[in-house]
Amino acid sequence: MNSENQARQGQPYVAERVAHLETAIDYQGQAIAGLRDEMRAGFVRTDAEFVRVHEQLTKIRTTDFRILLSICLTTALGTAGLIVKVYGLLPSP
Repeated sequence: MNSENQARQGQPYVAERVAHLETAIDYQGQAIAGLRDEMRAGFVRTDAEFVRVHEQLTKIRTTDFRILLSICLTTALGTAGLIVKVYGLLPSP
């Protein structure tokens, strides 16, 4: 009999705890939904930033290629001109 009284006395306490847990779970669900929305918005911004950086890198790479190609051609033509002059392959006027 005593155990029945203890069980009945503990039931409101258990009900309060269950209600508290349900409320906490609801708040956590809302917080997770908010985080999910913020993360999606952040990924959209990050994707846009990656596109912008990729475009800038493409422009820089094109410019660097042009500069490198011009340096290589200048070096090749300068070396060829030096070899022609040193070995006297061009006839004198």
